Amino acid sequence: MRIELDIPITLAFVKSTFEIPCDKSDEHVEIRAVSNDTRELFPFDLYFAIKGERFDGEEFISKAKTIGAYTVSAAHLSADVFVPDTSLALLKLAKAYKRLFNIRETVAITGSVGKTTAKNLSAMLTASKFKTHSTAGNLNNEIGVPFTLFGIKRNTEILIVEAGMNHRGELHRISECIEPTIAVITNIGTAHIGNLGSREQIAHAKLEILDGMNKKILLIPYGEPLLANYEDALTVSTESKAADFSLSEKSHEGERLVFDYFSPEFTAEAMEMKATRPHIKKCMAFAIAVAVLVGVSEGELRCAIKTYDLTVDSPYEKIGNITVIDDSYNSSPEAVRLALEDLAQHGGKRYSALLGDMLELGDMSETLHRNIGFEAARAGLFHLYTFGNYAEIIKEGALIGGMKEDCIFTNTNLEDPWTTAKHIRMHSSDETLLIKASNKINLKRIKEILKKTE
Repeated sequence: MRIELDIPITLAFVKSTFEIPCDKSDEHVEIRAVSNDTRELFPFDLYFAIKGERFDGEEFISKAKTIGAYTVSAAHLSADVFVPDTSLALLKLAKAYKRLFNIRETVAITGSVGKTTAKNLSAMLTASKFKTHSTAGNLNNEIGVPFTLFGIKRNTEILIVEAGMNHRGELHRISECIEPTIAVITNIGTAHIGNLGSREQIAHAKLEILDGMNKKILLIPYGEPLLANYEDALTVSTESKAADFSLSEKSHEGERLVFDYFSPEFTAEAMEMKATRPHIKKCMAFAIAVAVLVGVSEGELRCAIKTYDLTVDSPYEKIGNITVIDDSYNSSPEAVRLALEDLAQHGGKRYSALLGDMLELGDMSETLHRNIGFEAARAGLFHLYTFGNYAEIIKEGALIGGMKEDCIFTNTNLEDPWTTAKHIRMHSSDETLLIKASNKINLKRIKEILKKTE
């Protein structure tokens, strides 16, 4: 990744950030871009040699120097900047770079489910009044977040950063880097429970988002017992008007969602928006709360929500006589449950689901997959297709939930998407089909086969 800097920095600025002695000449060396990929590198860029899962940036230091870039390394003393850990150095430089800008509010959004959508909606609403810069895509880890900061523009007033985590300590380091003034925890789920051990430990890890804050304005889901000790937190809900911020759906027909919104600042009745995406209400409830806290008025919000089209990136896709909801880019028990609820409400008269493995659940994997099968049966599916190592376990749960065995089709062979696609073609005519699994299971293969055989 390569990001051009809106405010160029000097090599002296970089070295002083890491408390490295500077030469007088360093003050005249101007750096206009930061990169961790030599394939995108230009002369006078600053190259960070980051070690990843599939590559080691330290192996490309010589290439970076040949190109004419300045280098940051933890393995090569000949680098322009030698540091103990290049990943931590990237976070530290991004923090120093952010401080060059006069940003009114920095919003950090984390959570097991919905953080990307909540981030996108928050950015859309705050941009109705303020110059807003936000995380591109889902670059929410310890490498992606610094590059988000390097992309800040001179006129940025509101910064919205999506923050993800797999292990303890990650959100602590991200929070220390971005120094948020407002933090959002969309929910406490079971994603990554295999790494963290329990929902209680996940809650502790999520609360690390507060570690870099001077003032702690925290938005949390109403009624979440694992966050109940934070009495000063502001609560958000789509079910209870007792929350500080609440969204109450009035109707959702086709692409038109109408809702009332209650906040400490105002009560807005019959707000309208175009939306088809699952779980949009909960994410919108958090996004409006963020916008209100940074100073967007009711009128500005109403106009932005009504004019913004959330059907443009709709997951609904017509493939032959099957309506496919492709939600396969990520998965967790909470995300599947929400997707099934939305499917039951908006999937039409006949709807089915293709469910694959949910990863990083550790010792809880079998239990949580079985529970999802049970939830799938209770959602009223016409057919259930299970794919992956836990296909039979999901089926067990569906049978316990009362689903008929002849409506369930399992496939435990991860190398054989064709059989599942064949079953879907045979049985799910004129149905809405939800596709949901962890990204590494690659259920998109099955959707592509359906396209080829329509």
